[in-house]
Amino acid sequence: MSVMRAICRAALAAVVCGILSAGDASAQSGAAPVQNAPVLPRDIVLTQANRNTLNTDAQIYLLRGLANVFSRGMDELAAKLTADGFSPVLINHRGWQNAADTIAKNYRAGRTAPIILIGHSLGANNAYRIARRLNGKGIPVAYFASFDPTNSFTVPNNVRYFVNFYQNNGVGRRVSFAPSRHKEKVNLNLTSSPGLNHRNIDQSRRLQDIVMARVRQVTAR
Repeated sequence: MSVMRAICRAALAAVVCGILSAGDASAQSGAAPVQNAPVLPRDIVLTQANRNTLNTDAQIYLLRGLANVFSRGMDELAAKLTADGFSPVLINHRGWQNAADTIAKNYRAGRTAPIILIGHSLGANNAYRIARRLNGKGIPVAYFASFDPTNSFTVPNNVRYFVNFYQNNGVGRRVSFAPSRHKEKVNLNLTSSPGLNHRNIDQSRRLQDIVMARVRQVTAR
């Protein structure tokens, strides 16, 4: 394991553990700007990856939700990924079938760098459909990050790392996991986090930091 991968893994574990240990206590910290929600028990600065150590040939797809005008957090993440040297593809949720076919075609042609899926709302629903289609072709997905999907689904066993940021308030859904040797999969219930709702959950800087840390981990050479 490279030093960078170990550092990224430790940083990510610290952030996730912080959220889980805080639980619903984050709601007691008072109102907070949306971009800073959820409030963590302490300020955690995630390790910035050395861009020269990342496999920037990774296939990264970000799927927006309804009407292709919301899900601003997907645009923000795409910009951050681009700054790290990746070439993310940002699409409307309706384009999931073409995306799945393109990913599979590239993989079969020898582009075996990590495959990463990120989606918000309807985009999260259809990122799942991409993962499921790739599973049927025997193609692995290194990381899948879901922001408040509106459907419950079962994450297929070709997904190595998975996180579902959701709110149990009538819109978002908790998901389940197919039996797999990969155990790094989690639902994070953020219902009580101040300032968050279905329309802006993907804009949380804290949650974006978690996603970016995992992307850097799975793409570290």
